Amino acid sequence: MFNTVQIICASEKNRAMLRGIFKELGADAVFSLDLNDALAVFEKARPAAVFIADGEDPSPEVQLRELRRVAPFIPLIPLLKRRDAGRAVALMQAGAFDCAQYPWTAEAIGPVYKKALNISGTALELDSGALRSKARTLSLLLAGFCAFAGFAGGAYYGFKKYTPRAVVKNSFALPYSHATGIVVKKNSVLISDWHSQAIYEHGIKDFNIMNVTSLPETTPVAMTTGHDSLWLAGADGVLEKRMLDAHYTRVSKTPALRPSPDGACFDGLYFWTADSRSGEIVKRLPLEALPAFKTYKYPGGLIGAFSCDTRFLWVADPRYKALVKLALDNPENIISRTELPAYASRTMKITALASREGKLWFAGEDNGRGLAFSKDEPKQ
Repeated sequence: MFNTVQIICASEKNRAMLRGIFKELGADAVFSLDLNDALAVFEKARPAAVFIADGEDPSPEVQLRELRRVAPFIPLIPLLKRRDAGRAVALMQAGAFDCAQYPWTAEAIGPVYKKALNISGTALELDSGALRSKARTLSLLLAGFCAFAGFAGGAYYGFKKYTPRAVVKNSFALPYSHATGIVVKKNSVLISDWHSQAIYEHGIKDFNIMNVTSLPETTPVAMTTGHDSLWLAGADGVLEKRMLDAHYTRVSKTPALRPSPDGACFDGLYFWTADSRSGEIVKRLPLEALPAFKTYKYPGGLIGAFSCDTRFLWVADPRYKALVKLALDNPENIISRTELPAYASRTMKITALASREGKLWFAGEDNGRGLAFSKDEPKQ
Protein backbone atom coordinates (compact mmCIF):
# COMPACT_ATOMS: atom_id res chain seq x y z
CA MET A 1 0.00 0.00 0.00
CA PHE A 2 1.07 3.57 -0.64
CA ASN A 3 1.05 4.49 3.07
CA THR A 4 2.78 1.33 4.32
CA VAL A 5 5.99 1.96 6.25
CA GLN A 6 8.41 -0.53 7.75
CA ILE A 7 9.89 0.20 11.16
CA ILE A 8 12.99 -1.62 12.42
CA CYS A 9 12.90 -1.47 16.21
CA ALA A 10 13.78 -4.10 18.83
CA SER A 11 12.46 -2.29 21.92
CA GLU A 12 8.89 -3.27 22.81
CA LYS A 13 8.40 0.06 24.58
CA ASN A 14 9.53 2.04 21.56
CA ARG A 15 7.46 -0.13 19.21
CA ALA A 16 4.34 0.62 21.24
CA MET A 17 5.05 4.34 21.15
CA LEU A 18 5.83 4.34 17.41
CA ARG A 19 2.75 2.25 16.68
CA GLY A 20 0.59 4.98 18.19
CA ILE A 21 2.44 7.76 16.38
CA PHE A 22 2.17 6.19 12.93
CA LYS A 23 -1.47 5.28 13.52
CA GLU A 24 -2.11 8.95 14.27
CA LEU A 25 -0.35 9.85 10.99
CA GLY A 26 -2.58 7.42 9.07
CA ALA A 27 0.24 5.05 8.20
CA ASP A 28 0.07 1.27 7.96
CA ALA A 29 3.13 0.31 10.06
CA VAL A 30 4.92 -3.04 9.69
CA PHE A 31 7.41 -3.74 12.49
CA SER A 32 10.64 -5.76 12.29
CA LEU A 33 12.81 -6.68 15.25
CA ASP A 34 16.13 -6.39 13.41
CA LEU A 35 17.72 -6.09 9.98
CA ASN A 36 17.43 -9.79 9.13
CA ASP A 37 13.74 -9.80 10.02
CA ALA A 38 13.25 -6.64 7.95
CA LEU A 39 14.91 -8.13 4.88
CA ALA A 40 12.83 -11.31 5.22
CA VAL A 41 9.51 -9.46 4.97
CA PHE A 42 10.71 -6.56 2.86
CA GLU A 43 9.58 -7.77 -0.54
CA LYS A 44 6.13 -8.80 0.73
CA ALA A 45 5.55 -5.59 2.67
CA ARG A 46 6.63 -3.28 -0.20
CA PRO A 47 6.86 -0.25 2.14
CA ALA A 48 6.85 3.34 0.92
CA ALA A 49 9.59 4.14 3.45
CA VAL A 50 11.69 2.42 6.13
CA PHE A 51 12.24 3.94 9.58
CA ILE A 52 15.25 2.73 11.59
CA ALA A 53 15.43 3.14 15.38
CA ASP A 54 18.79 4.50 16.50
CA GLY A 55 20.84 2.97 19.30
CA GLU A 56 20.28 -0.69 18.36
CA ASP A 57 22.38 -3.43 16.74
CA PRO A 58 23.42 -3.34 14.03
CA SER A 59 24.00 0.39 13.81
CA PRO A 60 21.89 2.57 11.47
CA GLU A 61 24.94 2.97 9.24
CA VAL A 62 25.10 -0.80 8.66
CA GLN A 63 21.35 -1.05 8.14
CA LEU A 64 21.41 1.83 5.66
CA ARG A 65 24.15 0.10 3.68
CA GLU A 66 22.37 -3.25 3.53
CA LEU A 67 18.95 -1.83 2.76
CA ARG A 68 20.39 0.43 0.09
CA ARG A 69 21.81 -2.64 -1.68
CA VAL A 70 18.39 -4.24 -2.16
CA ALA A 71 16.28 -1.09 -2.49
CA PRO A 72 18.36 1.82 -3.78
CA PHE A 73 15.39 4.16 -4.29
CA ILE A 74 13.35 3.72 -1.14
CA PRO A 75 13.47 6.51 1.53
CA LEU A 76 15.42 5.31 4.60
CA ILE A 77 14.87 7.41 7.72
CA PRO A 78 16.75 6.90 11.01
CA LEU A 79 14.86 7.79 14.19
CA LEU A 80 17.53 9.53 16.27
CA LYS A 81 17.69 8.88 20.02
CA ARG A 82 19.13 12.33 20.73
CA ARG A 83 19.15 15.69 19.00
CA ASP A 84 22.46 15.75 17.11
CA ALA A 85 22.71 17.73 13.87
CA GLY A 86 26.20 16.40 13.11
CA ARG A 87 25.05 12.79 13.36
CA ALA A 88 22.00 13.54 11.22
CA VAL A 89 24.19 14.94 8.47
CA ALA A 90 26.57 11.96 8.70
CA LEU A 91 23.67 9.53 8.34
CA MET A 92 22.30 11.41 5.34
CA GLN A 93 25.73 11.26 3.77
CA ALA A 94 25.62 7.49 4.41
CA GLY A 95 22.40 7.21 2.42
CA ALA A 96 19.56 8.28 4.72
CA PHE A 97 16.74 10.19 3.04
CA ASP A 98 16.25 12.30 6.18
CA CYS A 99 16.40 11.94 9.97
CA ALA A 100 13.63 12.30 12.54
CA GLN A 101 14.84 14.14 15.62
CA TYR A 102 14.16 13.18 19.23
CA PRO A 103 11.74 13.23 21.04
CA TRP A 104 9.64 11.04 18.75
CA THR A 105 6.25 12.64 18.31
CA ALA A 106 3.72 12.90 15.51
CA GLU A 107 4.77 16.54 15.08
CA ALA A 108 8.44 15.60 14.66
CA ILE A 109 7.96 12.51 12.48
CA GLY A 110 4.97 13.72 10.46
CA PRO A 111 6.78 16.12 8.08
CA VAL A 112 9.48 13.53 7.31
CA TYR A 113 6.86 10.82 6.76
CA LYS A 114 4.86 13.02 4.38
CA LYS A 115 8.00 14.05 2.51
CA ALA A 116 8.96 10.39 2.06
CA LEU A 117 5.52 9.55 0.68
CA ASN A 118 5.73 12.48 -1.74
CA ILE A 119 8.78 11.00 -3.47
CA SER A 120 7.51 7.42 -3.35
CA GLY A 121 6.03 5.88 -6.44
CA THR A 122 9.18 4.54 -8.10
CA ALA A 123 8.69 0.82 -8.66
CA LEU A 124 10.62 -1.17 -6.08
CA GLU A 125 12.56 -4.11 -7.44
CA LEU A 126 14.94 -6.20 -5.39
CA ASP A 127 18.25 -7.28 -6.86
CA SER A 128 17.04 -10.87 -7.31
CA GLY A 129 14.27 -9.71 -9.61
CA ALA A 130 16.69 -7.62 -11.59
CA LEU A 131 18.87 -10.67 -12.18
CA ARG A 132 15.92 -12.74 -13.36
CA SER A 133 15.02 -10.07 -15.94
CA LYS A 134 18.57 -9.73 -17.28
CA ALA A 135 17.78 -11.20 -20.71
CA ARG A 136 14.81 -8.90 -21.22
CA THR A 137 16.87 -5.89 -20.18
CA LEU A 138 19.61 -6.71 -22.67
CA SER A 139 17.05 -7.04 -25.46
CA LEU A 140 15.55 -3.67 -24.62
CA LEU A 141 19.00 -2.09 -24.53
CA LEU A 142 19.81 -3.50 -27.98
CA ALA A 143 16.56 -2.19 -29.44
CA GLY A 144 17.14 1.17 -27.83
CA PHE A 145 20.64 1.38 -29.27
CA CYS A 146 19.37 0.68 -32.80
CA ALA A 147 16.68 3.32 -32.47
CA PHE A 148 19.16 5.80 -31.09
CA ALA A 149 21.63 5.20 -33.93
CA GLY A 150 18.98 6.07 -36.54
CA PHE A 151 17.74 9.08 -34.61
CA ALA A 152 21.06 10.60 -33.52
CA GLY A 153 21.90 12.65 -36.60
CA GLY A 154 18.62 14.56 -36.79
CA ALA A 155 18.32 14.88 -33.02
CA TYR A 156 21.77 16.42 -32.71
CA TYR A 157 21.00 19.02 -35.37
CA GLY A 158 17.66 19.88 -33.79
CA PHE A 159 19.20 20.09 -30.32
CA LYS A 160 21.90 22.50 -31.41
CA LYS A 161 19.49 24.68 -33.33
CA TYR A 162 16.38 24.81 -31.19
CA THR A 163 17.27 23.94 -27.59
CA PRO A 164 17.36 27.06 -25.38
CA ARG A 165 20.23 27.77 -23.04
CA ALA A 166 19.98 25.98 -19.72
CA VAL A 167 18.51 27.97 -16.85
CA VAL A 168 20.98 28.53 -14.01
CA LYS A 169 19.97 26.47 -11.00
CA ASN A 170 19.15 28.76 -8.10
CA SER A 171 16.92 26.58 -5.93
CA PHE A 172 18.22 23.93 -3.52
CA ALA A 173 16.57 21.35 -1.26
CA LEU A 174 17.71 21.42 2.37
CA PRO A 175 18.03 18.38 4.70
CA TYR A 176 16.23 20.38 7.42
CA SER A 177 13.09 22.52 7.32
CA HIS A 178 13.17 25.12 10.11
CA ALA A 179 15.54 27.80 8.79
CA THR A 180 15.64 31.04 10.78
CA GLY A 181 18.61 32.96 9.40
CA ILE A 182 20.83 33.08 6.34
CA VAL A 183 24.25 34.68 5.83
CA VAL A 184 25.98 34.72 2.46
CA LYS A 185 29.79 34.57 2.41
CA LYS A 186 32.12 34.62 -0.56
CA ASN A 187 32.11 30.86 -1.22
CA SER A 188 29.49 29.52 1.16
CA VAL A 189 26.09 30.14 2.68
CA LEU A 190 25.30 29.80 6.39
CA ILE A 191 21.78 28.84 7.48
CA SER A 192 20.61 28.52 11.07
CA ASP A 193 17.90 26.01 12.00
CA TRP A 194 16.00 26.28 15.26
CA HIS A 195 14.74 22.68 15.35
CA SER A 196 18.16 21.03 15.14
CA GLN A 197 19.81 23.99 16.97
CA ALA A 198 22.62 24.20 14.47
CA ILE A 199 24.33 26.32 11.81
CA TYR A 200 24.79 24.59 8.45
CA GLU A 201 27.44 25.80 6.02
CA HIS A 202 26.69 25.02 2.36
CA GLY A 203 28.84 25.44 -0.72
CA ILE A 204 27.45 28.43 -2.60
CA LYS A 205 27.44 26.67 -6.00
CA ASP A 206 26.00 23.23 -5.24
CA PHE A 207 24.70 23.71 -1.67
CA ASN A 208 26.47 20.56 -0.47
CA ILE A 209 26.96 20.66 3.29
CA MET A 210 30.51 21.69 4.17
CA ASN A 211 30.19 21.95 7.94
CA VAL A 212 27.66 21.73 10.78
CA THR A 213 28.02 23.58 14.07
CA SER A 214 25.72 22.51 16.92
CA LEU A 215 24.24 25.14 19.25
CA PRO A 216 23.14 23.05 22.27
CA GLU A 217 22.54 26.13 24.46
CA THR A 218 20.87 28.35 21.85
CA THR A 219 17.66 28.12 19.85
CA PRO A 220 18.40 30.52 16.98
CA VAL A 221 15.49 32.55 15.61
CA ALA A 222 17.56 35.01 13.53
CA MET A 223 21.13 35.40 12.28
CA THR A 224 23.22 38.16 10.72
CA THR A 225 26.78 39.48 10.50
CA GLY A 226 28.24 42.78 11.63
CA HIS A 227 31.58 44.23 12.71
CA ASP A 228 33.34 41.05 11.50
CA SER A 229 31.22 38.92 13.83
CA LEU A 230 28.26 36.57 13.62
CA TRP A 231 25.16 37.56 15.57
CA LEU A 232 22.51 35.06 16.67
CA ALA A 233 19.15 36.03 18.14
CA GLY A 234 17.83 33.41 20.54
CA ALA A 235 14.25 32.51 21.37
CA ASP A 236 14.76 34.19 24.76
CA GLY A 237 15.38 37.59 23.12
CA VAL A 238 19.15 37.53 23.75
CA LEU A 239 21.51 38.40 20.87
CA GLU A 240 24.85 36.60 20.96
CA LYS A 241 27.99 37.95 19.35
CA ARG A 242 30.18 35.15 18.00
CA MET A 243 33.54 34.97 16.30
CA LEU A 244 33.72 33.96 12.64
CA ASP A 245 35.96 31.02 13.49
CA ALA A 246 35.44 27.32 12.86
CA HIS A 247 33.16 26.91 15.90
CA TYR A 248 31.54 30.37 15.98
CA THR A 249 32.80 30.90 19.52
CA ARG A 250 30.55 33.11 21.63
CA VAL A 251 32.27 36.23 22.96
CA SER A 252 29.37 38.22 24.44
CA LYS A 253 25.62 38.50 24.65
CA THR A 254 23.08 41.25 25.20
CA PRO A 255 20.37 41.46 27.83
CA ALA A 256 17.05 40.06 26.64
CA LEU A 257 15.56 42.50 24.12
CA ARG A 258 11.89 43.42 24.19
CA PRO A 259 10.01 42.76 22.06
CA SER A 260 11.86 39.51 21.44
CA PRO A 261 13.12 39.79 17.83
CA ASP A 262 12.84 37.09 15.20
CA GLY A 263 14.71 39.11 12.57
CA ALA A 264 18.06 40.92 12.69
CA CYS A 265 20.50 42.65 10.34
CA PHE A 266 23.32 45.22 10.21
CA ASP A 267 23.37 48.03 7.63
CA GLY A 268 27.02 48.96 8.18
CA LEU A 269 26.17 51.61 10.76
CA TYR A 270 23.15 50.47 12.78
CA PHE A 271 21.74 47.15 13.91
CA TRP A 272 18.10 46.47 13.12
CA THR A 273 15.75 43.96 14.74
CA ALA A 274 12.23 42.99 13.73
CA ASP A 275 9.37 41.31 15.57
CA SER A 276 6.86 39.61 13.28
CA ARG A 277 4.24 39.37 16.03
CA SER A 278 4.02 43.08 16.80
CA GLY A 279 5.20 44.30 13.39
CA GLU A 280 7.85 46.48 15.06
CA ILE A 281 11.18 47.30 13.41
CA VAL A 282 13.77 48.69 15.83
CA LYS A 283 16.86 50.68 14.87
CA ARG A 284 19.64 49.99 17.41
CA LEU A 285 22.96 51.56 18.25
CA PRO A 286 25.96 49.24 17.68
CA LEU A 287 26.91 49.20 21.38
CA GLU A 288 27.35 46.19 23.64
CA ALA A 289 23.69 46.02 24.74
CA LEU A 290 22.33 47.14 21.32
CA PRO A 291 20.13 49.86 22.87
CA ALA A 292 17.08 50.94 20.88
CA PHE A 293 17.46 54.21 18.97
CA LYS A 294 14.07 54.42 17.27
CA THR A 295 11.09 52.12 16.74
CA TYR A 296 9.02 51.95 13.56
CA LYS A 297 5.80 50.16 12.60
CA TYR A 298 6.08 47.90 9.58
CA PRO A 299 3.74 49.42 6.93
CA GLY A 300 3.14 46.19 4.99
CA GLY A 301 1.12 43.08 5.70
CA LEU A 302 3.27 40.66 7.72
CA ILE A 303 7.00 40.21 8.34
CA GLY A 304 7.86 36.68 7.22
CA ALA A 305 11.63 37.25 6.89
CA PHE A 306 13.72 40.38 7.41
CA SER A 307 17.11 41.68 6.27
CA CYS A 308 18.98 44.79 5.19
CA ASP A 309 22.07 46.03 3.38
CA THR A 310 23.79 49.41 3.23
CA ARG A 311 20.92 50.87 1.14
CA PHE A 312 17.58 49.30 2.03
CA LEU A 313 15.58 47.16 4.42
CA TRP A 314 14.00 44.04 2.89
CA VAL A 315 10.96 42.04 4.00
CA ALA A 316 9.50 38.82 2.59
CA ASP A 317 5.79 39.48 3.18
CA PRO A 318 3.50 36.39 3.03
CA ARG A 319 0.35 38.54 3.20
CA TYR A 320 1.37 40.59 0.18
CA LYS A 321 3.14 37.52 -1.31
CA ALA A 322 5.90 39.91 -2.22
CA LEU A 323 9.37 41.21 -1.50
CA VAL A 324 9.00 44.62 0.14
CA LYS A 325 11.73 47.27 -0.08
CA LEU A 326 11.87 49.89 2.71
CA ALA A 327 13.92 53.06 3.10
CA LEU A 328 16.65 53.00 5.76
CA ASP A 329 15.89 56.56 6.83
CA ASN A 330 12.17 55.87 7.15
CA PRO A 331 11.12 52.19 7.31
CA GLU A 332 7.49 53.27 7.50
CA ASN A 333 7.76 54.17 3.81
CA ILE A 334 7.46 51.36 1.26
CA ILE A 335 9.64 52.02 -1.78
CA SER A 336 8.41 49.05 -3.81
CA ARG A 337 6.69 45.67 -3.69
CA THR A 338 7.82 42.88 -6.02
CA GLU A 339 5.85 39.67 -6.41
CA LEU A 340 7.70 36.57 -5.22
CA PRO A 341 6.87 33.56 -7.44
CA ALA A 342 7.73 31.19 -4.57
CA TYR A 343 4.57 32.32 -2.79
CA ALA A 344 2.53 30.79 -5.61
CA SER A 345 2.76 27.65 -3.51
CA ARG A 346 0.20 28.09 -0.76
CA THR A 347 2.33 26.06 1.63
CA MET A 348 5.51 28.13 1.11
CA LYS A 349 6.91 29.82 4.22
CA ILE A 350 9.95 32.07 3.72
CA THR A 351 11.63 32.38 7.10
CA ALA A 352 15.12 33.69 6.34
CA LEU A 353 16.39 36.44 4.04
CA ALA A 354 19.76 37.99 3.18
CA SER A 355 21.06 40.54 0.69
CA ARG A 356 24.50 40.47 -0.89
CA GLU A 357 25.96 42.17 -3.95
CA GLY A 358 22.70 42.74 -5.80
CA LYS A 359 21.25 39.30 -5.07
CA LEU A 360 18.68 38.25 -2.47
CA TRP A 361 18.85 34.84 -0.81
CA PHE A 362 15.88 33.10 0.80
CA ALA A 363 15.38 30.02 2.98
CA GLY A 364 12.23 28.42 4.31
CA GLU A 365 10.03 25.39 3.94
CA ASP A 366 7.35 24.26 1.54
CA ASN A 367 5.02 21.48 2.63
CA GLY A 368 7.50 20.27 5.23
CA ARG A 369 10.53 20.35 2.90
CA GLY A 370 13.41 22.77 3.44
CA LEU A 371 14.27 25.03 0.54
CA ALA A 372 16.81 27.75 -0.28
CA PHE A 373 16.83 29.91 -3.39
CA SER A 374 18.13 33.21 -4.71
CA LYS A 375 17.00 35.89 -7.13
CA ASP A 376 18.39 39.13 -8.47
CA GLU A 377 17.46 42.27 -6.63
CA PRO A 378 14.46 44.04 -8.22
CA LYS A 379 15.42 47.12 -10.19
CA GLN A 380 12.53 49.34 -9.22
